[in-house]
Amino acid sequence: MLGRLVDELASRGIIKKRWTKRSVREVFDSLELELASQGLPLPIIDKLRDMVSERLDGKESKGKPKDVVTAVIKDIFLKIIPTDQTLRRLEGLEPPIKIVFLGFNGVGKSLSIVKFAKLIQDEGKRVLVVSADTYRAAAGDQLEGYCRKAGIPIFKGQRGSDPAAVAYDAVSMARSKGYRYVLIDTAGRNYLDRNLVEELRKIVRVVNPDLKVLVIDGLAGSDVLNQCDSFNEAVGIDALVVTKIDGSGLSVPLVASFYTERPVLFLGTGQGFDDIKQFDVKEAIDFILSS
Repeated sequence: MLGRLVDELASRGIIKKRWTKRSVREVFDSLELELASQGLPLPIIDKLRDMVSERLDGKESKGKPKDVVTAVIKDIFLKIIPTDQTLRRLEGLEPPIKIVFLGFNGVGKSLSIVKFAKLIQDEGKRVLVVSADTYRAAAGDQLEGYCRKAGIPIFKGQRGSDPAAVAYDAVSMARSKGYRYVLIDTAGRNYLDRNLVEELRKIVRVVNPDLKVLVIDGLAGSDVLNQCDSFNEAVGIDALVVTKIDGSGLSVPLVASFYTERPVLFLGTGQGFDDIKQFDVKEAIDFILSS
């Protein structure tokens, strides 16, 4: 009876609670459905459970157990998700600054590249977009159309030509003509087959980019983990862009950044070239944990 009374008082935050891995698991059992409903995949929830258990096991705390665990989850996110200083670091590099964009078809890669290019150009810096997806005419035409509307110069190779050679020639031209940034689009078939992997690796080897950016779909749900793994294993990734974000779609950028430990450069919030916003980690955490 005394034991039950102590547990009851601890659960109300009246007295200190001594944590064990079992007690953390019990709290997580009640939290799991809430976290999953906010878009956190089960592997992420399992990882958080293990990390919270390691942090709290053997410790004492005062406060409602759910509030204590939630506070620890928030702290874990803030410590692991990197603060985005990417652009500031790039500014110190010798031009042209080369950025390769990766991502599956349909995620909004072309539009994201032009949004980023416009952001750079609006700051008074010269930027060149490169269409290195030379096998899909539609991809090159779409990118060219976006660039024309946004007033961004584009470099295109002949259809069927070597994508790495196109990228190399574009960088050479950018260097000779004084462009500060070169943004390179790449192919992104639905599955990373061997030919595509070799194509991406060759582009990276030839261009030696300063940044490799993975563009992912904000509606991807748990598949975001597969996308991150696929491209990270193929060529490595340095930063993320997440598209198709509305007011409630903050779980994918949070999960992707936490999972890869890579910063989110920006979020795409619509079809306009100015529909772009900075990723606020604290806002995303608060939204997911307070819902």
